[in-house]
Amino acid sequence: MRLNRNDFQVEMPLEELERLCAESQQQMTKLRTTITLDDNTLELYNAGMMRGKIRFGLFARDQLTAALMLQDAAFLREPIKFTLMALGKGYDPLTGEEPGRALHEFDDVEIRGLKTRYNAAETSQLLLIAAAEYLAISGDVGFFQGHKERLESTTDYLLSHVREGLFWEDPSICGASRYALRATYWKDSHLPGRLDPDYPLVYTLVQAQTVAGLRAAAELAETLALDFSAVRLEERATGMAESLFKELWDEDLGYPLIAKDGGGRISGVSSDGLHLLAYLRQEDVPSEKLQSICAASRSLETPYGFRTYAPGQPDYSPKSYHLGAVWPFEQFFIAKGAIIHGQKRLLEVCLRVLKALERLGFPELLYADERGQLAGPGAILGEGCDLQLWSAAYPQAVYRLLQDVGGVPSVVLERPKAEGYNFPDQSREGGLDGREDR
Repeated sequence: MRLNRNDFQVEMPLEELERLCAESQQQMTKLRTTITLDDNTLELYNAGMMRGKIRFGLFARDQLTAALMLQDAAFLREPIKFTLMALGKGYDPLTGEEPGRALHEFDDVEIRGLKTRYNAAETSQLLLIAAAEYLAISGDVGFFQGHKERLESTTDYLLSHVREGLFWEDPSICGASRYALRATYWKDSHLPGRLDPDYPLVYTLVQAQTVAGLRAAAELAETLALDFSAVRLEERATGMAESLFKELWDEDLGYPLIAKDGGGRISGVSSDGLHLLAYLRQEDVPSEKLQSICAASRSLETPYGFRTYAPGQPDYSPKSYHLGAVWPFEQFFIAKGAIIHGQKRLLEVCLRVLKALERLGFPELLYADERGQLAGPGAILGEGCDLQLWSAAYPQAVYRLLQDVGGVPSVVLERPKAEGYNFPDQSREGGLDGREDR
């Protein structure tokens, strides 16, 4: 049963939450940029800044994720158009490009002799989800005229990677043996216990995103007359949800795997197991496995939200970029899943990050040690932006999410008129060489 307002508490007073939303809107303007692509002018957002300078530029994942969080038609439209226009057309072992594979990074960045441009397994899924959301919110069928072939190519990309009910990431499809990045979902530094995966590989979170992506494709096929059967896409999605809990479940931990590759199962209590709930329907998740996920997730709790990876596991550190830190944006998707699947405790833990954002601004990530001590970017040399797009989106997104369940009064926030917000001083040097922290 979905949660409603009477099922949970918001610790932050409404006035503070509204002020935080206004500050986040104001800070996001610092990330705004304009580009011209194929004679089209696009209003987009850079991913992040450090000490007043752009550190990370245009990433399709970040654009689409922030747009899905905010659920604003105008905000959704530009990232969708950008991602469709930059969609893969051919096969390129240097960049990871495949037909229908969505962009990772717009800038030309080389790591380990390869380029990161199409090093993202799930941006095609996010593109389809965002397109379906935009269509549902706006009813703007005309926007997609001229983009139908690209949407069909994106759907074909998803289906071409599905074998025996699982979505396989496989660089051999583009003619490569590996990618520039050591992992190609949002936690793209490396997987626990792996320097490089033994491809092909299944990410469990991406499996759930593929379920949602195929369902979005079914909605688009029906409304836009794409060359697919909506019924069959729905059936494929349902089968993949079933496969997730059969093939990607760790019976010993009572928790979803992080991934599975040629070297075997990559196990661990990770935030992925909570994050994936946002992409699944209630009927997709067996009740006993939902309860097992919630029980195991207690080891991920901090006073400021859920960390990415639980203490006591291989490669864990409370100050590890993807294997221990707390990421504010991820708290939104865990909160969304908590509402869908009726989990009060999960939602309340996710809302704790608001207090951290009130203290630190809108950083990419934050660190909470086992004593509950809080630190932001600068605690680890080279890691994290002090202003990140999807972190700045969090207060506004969670405000809307709480409105949807009656958690805050339904009011429209005015654009901020206050003076600029100053971040705490983060005295540190520049980023990591090679940018493998993205």
